Amino acid sequence: MPSKPFTAASDDPAAPGSSAPGQAGAVKVCILGGGFGGLYCALSLHQRSRRSPRPIHITLVEPRDHFNFTPLLYELLTQELAPWEIAPAYRELLQHTAIDLRQNWAEHIDLAQQRVILRHGAPLTYDYLVVALGSQMRPPATPGSQIHSLPFNTLKDAEQLERRLNALEQSPHVRVVVAGAGPSGVELACKLSDRLGSRGQVALVDRRGEILRSYPQRIQRAAARALAKRGVEVYLNAAIEAVDASGLTFGHEGKTRHCQANITLWTVGTVPHAWLGDDLKPTAFGQCQVLPTLQLPDYNNVFVLGDMAAMPAPGHSSQSVKPTASQKREPIQHEYPFRNRAPTTAQAAYQAGPAVASNVLALIANRSLKPFRYNHLGDMLTLGQGEAVVCGFGLCITGRLGGWSRRWAYWLRLPTSAHRWRVLKHWLGLKP
Repeated sequence: MPSKPFTAASDDPAAPGSSAPGQAGAVKVCILGGGFGGLYCALSLHQRSRRSPRPIHITLVEPRDHFNFTPLLYELLTQELAPWEIAPAYRELLQHTAIDLRQNWAEHIDLAQQRVILRHGAPLTYDYLVVALGSQMRPPATPGSQIHSLPFNTLKDAEQLERRLNALEQSPHVRVVVAGAGPSGVELACKLSDRLGSRGQVALVDRRGEILRSYPQRIQRAAARALAKRGVEVYLNAAIEAVDASGLTFGHEGKTRHCQANITLWTVGTVPHAWLGDDLKPTAFGQCQVLPTLQLPDYNNVFVLGDMAAMPAPGHSSQSVKPTASQKREPIQHEYPFRNRAPTTAQAAYQAGPAVASNVLALIANRSLKPFRYNHLGDMLTLGQGEAVVCGFGLCITGRLGGWSRRWAYWLRLPTSAHRWRVLKHWLGLKP
Protein backbone atom coordinates (compact mmCIF):
# COMPACT_ATOMS: atom_id res chain seq x y z
CA MET A 1 0.00 0.00 0.00
CA PRO A 2 1.47 3.37 -0.93
CA SER A 3 2.00 6.05 1.63
CA LYS A 4 -1.05 8.23 2.21
CA PRO A 5 0.03 11.64 3.46
CA PHE A 6 -2.82 13.58 4.98
CA THR A 7 -2.78 16.92 6.75
CA ALA A 8 -6.05 17.64 8.49
CA ALA A 9 -7.26 21.17 7.95
CA SER A 10 -7.43 23.40 10.99
CA ASP A 11 -10.40 25.66 11.67
CA ASP A 12 -7.92 28.41 12.47
CA PRO A 13 -4.61 27.98 10.64
CA ALA A 14 -3.09 30.91 12.46
CA ALA A 15 -3.95 29.56 15.91
CA PRO A 16 -1.90 26.85 17.50
CA GLY A 17 1.78 26.68 16.75
CA SER A 18 1.51 23.49 14.68
CA SER A 19 2.68 24.34 11.19
CA ALA A 20 1.75 23.28 7.71
CA PRO A 21 4.18 20.90 5.98
CA GLY A 22 7.23 22.64 4.63
CA GLN A 23 6.87 25.84 6.64
CA ALA A 24 10.26 27.51 6.89
CA GLY A 25 11.92 27.19 10.26
CA ALA A 26 9.42 24.67 11.61
CA VAL A 27 10.70 22.10 14.10
CA LYS A 28 10.04 18.62 12.70
CA VAL A 29 8.59 16.19 15.25
CA CYS A 30 8.01 12.65 13.98
CA ILE A 31 5.83 10.25 16.01
CA LEU A 32 5.85 6.55 15.17
CA GLY A 33 2.72 4.68 16.20
CA GLY A 34 -0.87 5.82 16.58
CA GLY A 35 -1.84 3.91 19.72
CA PHE A 36 -2.49 5.37 23.16
CA GLY A 37 1.07 6.66 23.53
CA GLY A 38 1.63 8.02 20.02
CA LEU A 39 -1.81 9.49 19.28
CA TYR A 40 -2.22 11.14 22.68
CA CYS A 41 1.31 12.53 22.41
CA ALA A 42 0.52 14.01 18.98
CA LEU A 43 -2.76 15.54 20.16
CA SER A 44 -1.19 16.96 23.31
CA LEU A 45 1.76 18.37 21.36
CA HIS A 46 -0.60 20.06 18.91
CA GLN A 47 -2.73 21.54 21.70
CA ARG A 48 0.28 22.91 23.57
CA SER A 49 2.28 24.02 20.53
CA ARG A 50 0.93 27.57 20.70
CA ARG A 51 3.34 28.03 23.63
CA SER A 52 6.32 27.00 21.51
CA PRO A 53 8.80 29.73 20.52
CA ARG A 54 9.03 28.13 17.06
CA PRO A 55 6.38 26.60 14.76
CA ILE A 56 6.17 22.81 14.96
CA HIS A 57 5.40 20.38 12.17
CA ILE A 58 4.01 17.13 13.64
CA THR A 59 4.05 13.94 11.56
CA LEU A 60 2.25 10.83 12.82
CA VAL A 61 3.20 7.55 11.11
CA GLU A 62 0.61 4.79 11.52
CA PRO A 63 -0.27 2.01 9.02
CA ARG A 64 -3.89 1.57 10.14
CA ASP A 65 -6.66 3.96 9.19
CA HIS A 66 -8.39 3.84 12.58
CA PHE A 67 -7.50 4.08 16.25
CA ASN A 68 -8.10 1.08 18.54
CA PHE A 69 -9.46 1.87 22.01
CA THR A 70 -8.52 -1.65 23.09
CA PRO A 71 -10.02 -1.71 26.63
CA LEU A 72 -13.51 -1.44 25.11
CA LEU A 73 -12.95 -3.99 22.34
CA TYR A 74 -14.83 -6.67 24.30
CA GLU A 75 -18.08 -4.66 24.17
CA LEU A 76 -18.30 -5.41 20.45
CA LEU A 77 -18.98 -9.07 21.21
CA THR A 78 -22.17 -8.25 23.11
CA GLN A 79 -23.21 -5.36 20.84
CA GLU A 80 -22.96 -2.91 23.76
CA LEU A 81 -20.89 -0.56 21.60
CA ALA A 82 -20.56 0.05 17.88
CA PRO A 83 -17.21 -0.29 16.07
CA TRP A 84 -17.02 3.43 15.24
CA GLU A 85 -17.23 4.31 18.95
CA ILE A 86 -14.07 2.44 19.92
CA ALA A 87 -12.25 2.52 16.58
CA PRO A 88 -12.70 6.03 15.15
CA ALA A 89 -10.90 6.90 11.94
CA TYR A 90 -7.71 8.93 12.34
CA ARG A 91 -9.01 11.36 9.74
CA GLU A 92 -11.98 12.09 12.00
CA LEU A 93 -9.81 12.50 15.10
CA LEU A 94 -7.28 14.77 13.38
CA GLN A 95 -9.60 16.80 11.16
CA HIS A 96 -9.26 19.99 13.22
CA THR A 97 -5.52 19.78 13.69
CA ALA A 98 -2.43 20.40 11.57
CA ILE A 99 -1.04 16.94 12.32
CA ASP A 100 0.38 15.33 9.18
CA LEU A 101 -0.85 11.70 9.13
CA ARG A 102 1.19 9.22 7.08
CA GLN A 103 -0.57 5.89 6.62
CA ASN A 104 2.62 3.90 6.26
CA TRP A 105 4.94 1.46 8.01
CA ALA A 106 8.16 2.58 9.69
CA GLU A 107 10.85 0.10 8.64
CA HIS A 108 14.09 1.46 10.10
CA ILE A 109 15.28 4.27 12.36
CA ASP A 110 18.61 5.86 11.43
CA LEU A 111 19.59 7.62 14.64
CA ALA A 112 22.85 8.98 13.24
CA GLN A 113 21.19 10.66 10.25
CA GLN A 114 17.99 11.52 12.14
CA ARG A 115 15.65 9.93 9.66
CA VAL A 116 13.01 7.18 9.49
CA ILE A 117 12.91 4.78 6.56
CA LEU A 118 9.33 4.05 5.49
CA ARG A 119 8.07 1.02 3.61
CA HIS A 120 6.74 3.28 0.87
CA GLY A 121 8.00 6.67 -0.20
CA ALA A 122 10.89 8.88 0.80
CA PRO A 123 12.46 8.77 4.27
CA LEU A 124 11.25 11.18 6.93
CA THR A 125 13.80 13.44 8.57
CA TYR A 126 13.20 14.71 12.07
CA ASP A 127 14.49 17.09 14.70
CA TYR A 128 12.71 15.16 17.45
CA LEU A 129 11.50 11.58 17.30
CA VAL A 130 8.88 9.84 19.46
CA VAL A 131 8.71 6.04 19.19
CA ALA A 132 5.47 4.48 20.46
CA LEU A 133 4.99 1.31 18.45
CA GLY A 134 3.42 -0.61 21.33
CA SER A 135 3.44 -4.38 21.55
CA GLN A 136 2.36 -7.36 19.53
CA MET A 137 1.00 -10.79 20.32
CA ARG A 138 3.67 -13.20 21.49
CA PRO A 139 4.36 -15.64 18.62
CA PRO A 140 2.71 -18.89 19.74
CA ALA A 141 5.17 -21.76 20.09
CA THR A 142 2.49 -24.36 20.82
CA PRO A 143 1.95 -26.73 17.87
CA GLY A 144 -1.11 -25.75 15.85
CA SER A 145 -1.84 -22.55 17.76
CA GLN A 146 -1.03 -20.19 14.88
CA ILE A 147 -3.33 -22.07 12.52
CA HIS A 148 -6.21 -23.14 14.74
CA SER A 149 -6.56 -20.31 17.27
CA LEU A 150 -7.65 -16.69 17.00
CA PRO A 151 -6.00 -13.66 18.63
CA PHE A 152 -8.01 -10.84 20.18
CA ASN A 153 -6.15 -7.56 20.20
CA THR A 154 -7.49 -5.38 17.38
CA LEU A 155 -10.73 -4.44 15.65
CA LYS A 156 -9.79 -6.85 12.86
CA ASP A 157 -9.50 -9.66 15.42
CA ALA A 158 -12.91 -8.78 16.88
CA GLU A 159 -14.48 -8.80 13.42
CA GLN A 160 -12.91 -12.18 12.66
CA LEU A 161 -14.30 -13.63 15.89
CA GLU A 162 -17.71 -12.11 15.14
CA ARG A 163 -17.79 -13.89 11.78
CA ARG A 164 -16.98 -17.21 13.46
CA LEU A 165 -19.71 -16.68 16.04
CA ASN A 166 -22.24 -15.74 13.37
CA ALA A 167 -21.41 -18.92 11.45
CA LEU A 168 -22.31 -20.90 14.59
CA GLU A 169 -25.53 -18.97 15.23
CA GLN A 170 -27.76 -21.95 14.42
CA SER A 171 -25.69 -24.51 16.33
CA PRO A 172 -27.51 -25.84 19.42
CA HIS A 173 -24.32 -26.03 21.44
CA VAL A 174 -21.12 -24.00 21.06
CA ARG A 175 -17.88 -24.54 22.98
CA VAL A 176 -15.17 -21.88 23.21
CA VAL A 177 -11.75 -22.36 24.80
CA VAL A 178 -9.72 -19.33 25.87
CA ALA A 179 -5.98 -19.88 26.36
CA GLY A 180 -4.62 -17.50 28.99
CA ALA A 181 -6.23 -16.33 32.25
CA GLY A 182 -4.84 -12.81 32.21
CA PRO A 183 -7.13 -9.78 31.86
CA SER A 184 -7.88 -10.35 28.18
CA GLY A 185 -8.70 -14.03 28.73
CA VAL A 186 -10.96 -13.39 31.72
CA GLU A 187 -12.80 -10.52 30.00
CA LEU A 188 -13.29 -12.61 26.87
CA ALA A 189 -14.57 -15.60 28.84
CA CYS A 190 -17.19 -13.52 30.64
CA LYS A 191 -18.36 -11.65 27.54
CA LEU A 192 -18.57 -14.78 25.40
CA SER A 193 -20.47 -16.65 28.08
CA ASP A 194 -23.07 -13.88 28.15
CA ARG A 195 -23.15 -13.71 24.35
CA LEU A 196 -23.75 -17.45 23.93
CA GLY A 197 -26.12 -17.89 26.86
CA SER A 198 -27.48 -21.35 27.64
CA ARG A 199 -26.31 -22.84 24.36
CA GLY A 200 -22.67 -22.02 25.02
CA GLN A 201 -19.89 -23.38 27.21
CA VAL A 202 -16.64 -21.47 27.78
CA ALA A 203 -13.41 -22.89 29.20
CA LEU A 204 -10.41 -20.90 30.46
CA VAL A 205 -6.98 -22.57 30.49
CA ASP A 206 -3.77 -21.20 32.00
CA ARG A 207 -0.40 -22.67 32.97
CA ARG A 208 -0.21 -20.62 36.16
CA GLY A 209 -1.90 -21.41 39.45
CA GLU A 210 -4.21 -18.39 39.60
CA ILE A 211 -6.18 -16.10 37.35
CA LEU A 212 -5.12 -12.46 36.90
CA ARG A 213 -1.79 -13.20 38.57
CA SER A 214 -0.57 -9.57 38.57
CA TYR A 215 -3.81 -8.08 39.88
CA PRO A 216 -4.95 -7.35 43.46
CA GLN A 217 -6.78 -10.11 45.30
CA ARG A 218 -10.01 -8.10 45.34
CA ILE A 219 -10.10 -8.15 41.56
CA GLN A 220 -9.12 -11.82 41.43
CA ARG A 221 -12.00 -12.70 43.76
CA ALA A 222 -14.50 -10.61 41.79
CA ALA A 223 -13.38 -12.25 38.55
CA ALA A 224 -13.56 -15.74 40.07
CA ARG A 225 -17.14 -15.08 41.19
CA ALA A 226 -18.09 -13.79 37.74
CA LEU A 227 -16.60 -16.84 36.03
CA ALA A 228 -18.31 -19.24 38.45
CA LYS A 229 -21.65 -17.45 38.06
CA ARG A 230 -21.46 -18.05 34.31
CA GLY A 231 -20.35 -21.65 34.58
CA VAL A 232 -16.99 -21.04 32.92
CA GLU A 233 -14.70 -24.05 33.28
CA VAL A 234 -11.34 -22.92 34.70
CA TYR A 235 -8.23 -25.11 34.36
CA LEU A 236 -5.16 -23.77 36.17
CA ASN A 237 -1.65 -25.26 36.31
CA ALA A 238 -2.47 -26.54 32.85
CA ALA A 239 0.36 -26.89 30.33
CA ILE A 240 -1.03 -26.37 26.84
CA GLU A 241 0.46 -28.99 24.52
CA ALA A 242 -1.28 -28.56 21.18
CA VAL A 243 -4.15 -26.90 19.34
CA ASP A 244 -6.03 -28.46 16.44
CA ALA A 245 -9.29 -27.95 14.59
CA SER A 246 -11.20 -29.83 17.28
CA GLY A 247 -9.89 -27.93 20.29
CA LEU A 248 -7.02 -27.70 22.74
CA THR A 249 -4.89 -30.38 24.42
CA PHE A 250 -3.27 -29.70 27.79
CA GLY A 251 -1.69 -31.45 30.72
CA HIS A 252 -3.62 -31.08 33.98
CA GLU A 253 -3.19 -32.85 37.33
CA GLY A 254 -0.91 -35.45 35.82
CA LYS A 255 -3.23 -36.29 32.95
CA THR A 256 -3.50 -35.22 29.34
CA ARG A 257 -6.87 -33.73 28.52
CA HIS A 258 -8.46 -32.58 25.29
CA CYS A 259 -10.97 -29.75 25.50
CA GLN A 260 -13.33 -29.82 22.54
CA ALA A 261 -13.96 -26.41 21.02
CA ASN A 262 -15.64 -24.81 18.05
CA ILE A 263 -13.44 -21.75 18.61
CA THR A 264 -10.07 -21.48 20.35
CA LEU A 265 -8.88 -18.01 21.39
CA TRP A 266 -5.22 -17.26 22.16
CA THR A 267 -4.48 -14.51 24.69
CA VAL A 268 -1.18 -15.79 26.07
CA GLY A 269 0.80 -12.61 26.40
CA THR A 270 2.31 -9.88 24.28
CA VAL A 271 5.87 -8.77 23.57
CA PRO A 272 7.17 -5.22 22.99
CA HIS A 273 7.61 -4.16 19.39
CA ALA A 274 11.24 -4.62 18.42
CA TRP A 275 13.45 -1.55 17.99
CA LEU A 276 13.71 -0.62 14.30
CA GLY A 277 17.47 -0.65 13.99
CA ASP A 278 20.73 -2.11 15.24
CA ASP A 279 21.69 0.74 17.57
CA LEU A 280 20.10 -0.41 20.81
CA LYS A 281 20.30 -3.46 23.02
CA PRO A 282 16.94 -4.26 24.63
CA THR A 283 16.41 -5.10 28.28
CA ALA A 284 15.69 -8.63 29.47
CA PHE A 285 12.01 -7.83 28.91
CA GLY A 286 12.64 -6.76 25.30
CA GLN A 287 12.10 -3.07 26.03
CA CYS A 288 14.23 -0.01 25.37
CA GLN A 289 16.13 1.40 28.32
CA VAL A 290 15.16 5.04 28.77
CA LEU A 291 16.06 7.92 31.05
CA PRO A 292 13.53 9.18 33.61
CA THR A 293 12.43 11.74 31.00
CA LEU A 294 11.73 8.84 28.57
CA GLN A 295 14.63 9.88 26.32
CA LEU A 296 17.12 7.42 24.91
CA PRO A 297 20.33 7.65 26.99
CA ASP A 298 22.59 8.75 24.13
CA TYR A 299 20.03 10.50 21.92
CA ASN A 300 18.29 13.26 23.82
CA ASN A 301 16.09 14.18 20.86
CA VAL A 302 14.58 10.66 20.77
CA PHE A 303 11.82 9.56 23.15
CA VAL A 304 10.45 6.04 23.60
CA LEU A 305 7.24 5.39 25.50
CA GLY A 306 4.52 2.85 26.15
CA ASP A 307 5.05 -0.89 25.91
CA MET A 308 8.38 -0.47 24.11
CA ALA A 309 10.00 1.42 26.99
CA ALA A 310 11.07 0.39 30.48
CA MET A 311 9.24 3.38 31.93
CA PRO A 312 9.75 4.20 35.61
CA ALA A 313 7.18 3.24 38.22
CA PRO A 314 6.34 5.35 41.31
CA GLY A 315 8.95 6.03 43.96
CA HIS A 316 11.74 7.48 41.83
CA SER A 317 13.22 10.97 41.78
CA SER A 318 10.98 13.80 40.56
CA GLN A 319 13.76 16.34 40.13
CA SER A 320 13.90 18.27 36.88
CA VAL A 321 16.60 17.46 34.34
CA LYS A 322 18.24 20.34 32.46
CA PRO A 323 18.86 19.68 28.74
CA THR A 324 22.38 19.87 27.43
CA ALA A 325 23.49 22.77 25.26
CA SER A 326 23.23 20.67 22.12
CA GLN A 327 19.80 19.31 23.10
CA LYS A 328 20.75 16.27 21.04
CA ARG A 329 22.99 13.32 21.69
CA GLU A 330 24.92 14.10 24.86
CA PRO A 331 23.58 11.76 27.56
CA ILE A 332 21.83 13.08 30.66
CA GLN A 333 23.50 11.58 33.72
CA HIS A 334 20.93 9.85 35.88
CA GLU A 335 20.74 6.53 37.67
CA TYR A 336 19.11 3.77 35.66
CA PRO A 337 17.90 1.10 34.96
CA PHE A 338 14.80 1.35 37.11
CA ARG A 339 14.10 -1.36 39.63
CA ASN A 340 10.37 -1.05 38.98
CA ARG A 341 8.79 -0.61 35.59
CA ALA A 342 5.43 0.88 34.73
CA PRO A 343 3.00 -1.76 33.44
CA THR A 344 2.56 -2.34 29.74
CA THR A 345 -1.01 -1.07 29.76
CA ALA A 346 -3.11 1.53 27.99
CA GLN A 347 -3.20 3.49 31.27
CA ALA A 348 0.59 3.85 31.33
CA ALA A 349 0.82 4.83 27.65
CA TYR A 350 -2.08 7.27 28.09
CA GLN A 351 -0.12 9.07 30.81
CA ALA A 352 3.21 8.94 29.00
CA GLY A 353 1.99 10.54 25.75
CA PRO A 354 1.28 14.03 27.17
CA ALA A 355 4.39 13.78 29.39
CA VAL A 356 6.59 13.28 26.34
CA ALA A 357 4.81 16.09 24.48
CA SER A 358 5.61 18.40 27.38
CA ASN A 359 9.28 17.38 27.35
CA VAL A 360 9.58 17.85 23.58
CA LEU A 361 8.28 21.39 23.99
CA ALA A 362 10.70 21.92 26.89
CA LEU A 363 13.63 20.89 24.69
CA ILE A 364 12.53 23.23 21.92
CA ALA A 365 12.30 26.11 24.41
CA ASN A 366 15.52 25.07 26.22
CA ARG A 367 13.65 24.55 29.49
CA SER A 368 14.07 21.88 32.15
CA LEU A 369 12.57 18.49 31.42
CA LYS A 370 10.38 16.64 33.91
CA PRO A 371 10.86 12.95 34.71
CA PHE A 372 7.85 10.81 33.92
CA ARG A 373 5.96 9.70 37.00
CA TYR A 374 3.51 6.89 36.37
CA ASN A 375 0.48 7.25 38.65
CA HIS A 376 -1.51 4.04 39.01
CA LEU A 377 -5.15 5.13 39.11
CA GLY A 378 -6.61 1.67 39.66
CA ASP A 379 -7.77 -1.33 37.66
CA MET A 380 -10.90 -2.00 35.63
CA LEU A 381 -12.09 -5.21 34.00
CA THR A 382 -15.34 -6.02 32.25
CA LEU A 383 -16.89 -9.15 33.76
CA GLY A 384 -19.76 -9.72 31.38
CA GLN A 385 -22.49 -7.75 29.68
CA GLY A 386 -23.07 -4.52 31.60
CA GLU A 387 -20.91 -5.67 34.52
CA ALA A 388 -17.35 -4.87 35.62
CA VAL A 389 -15.01 -4.57 38.56
CA VAL A 390 -13.45 -1.16 39.21
CA CYS A 391 -10.86 -0.81 41.98
CA GLY A 392 -8.97 2.33 42.90
CA PHE A 393 -8.38 4.83 45.69
CA GLY A 394 -9.28 2.22 48.29
CA LEU A 395 -12.67 1.42 46.74
CA CYS A 396 -13.84 -1.60 44.76
CA ILE A 397 -17.10 -1.46 42.77
CA THR A 398 -18.57 -4.52 41.06
CA GLY A 399 -21.65 -5.57 39.12
CA ARG A 400 -23.83 -3.12 37.21
CA LEU A 401 -22.49 -0.10 39.07
CA GLY A 402 -18.98 -1.24 38.22
CA GLY A 403 -19.97 -1.60 34.58
CA TRP A 404 -21.43 1.89 34.53
CA SER A 405 -18.37 3.36 36.26
CA ARG A 406 -15.95 1.64 33.89
CA ARG A 407 -17.79 2.81 30.79
CA TRP A 408 -17.84 6.47 31.89
CA ALA A 409 -14.22 6.34 33.03
CA TYR A 410 -13.20 5.20 29.56
CA TRP A 411 -15.54 7.69 27.89
CA LEU A 412 -13.58 10.47 29.59
CA ARG A 413 -10.39 9.08 28.02
CA LEU A 414 -11.59 8.89 24.42
CA PRO A 415 -9.10 10.78 22.22
CA THR A 416 -10.89 14.03 21.40
CA SER A 417 -13.76 16.10 22.79
CA ALA A 418 -15.54 15.93 19.42
CA HIS A 419 -15.50 12.14 19.45
CA ARG A 420 -16.58 12.03 23.10
CA TRP A 421 -19.54 14.27 22.30
CA ARG A 422 -20.53 12.12 19.32
CA VAL A 423 -20.38 8.94 21.43
CA LEU A 424 -22.34 10.55 24.27
CA LYS A 425 -25.14 11.60 21.92
CA HIS A 426 -25.31 8.03 20.63
CA TRP A 427 -25.57 6.66 24.16
CA LEU A 428 -28.37 9.13 24.93
CA GLY A 429 -30.29 8.02 21.85
CA LEU A 430 -29.60 11.19 19.92
CA LYS A 431 -28.31 11.34 16.36
CA PRO A 432 -24.45 11.27 16.51
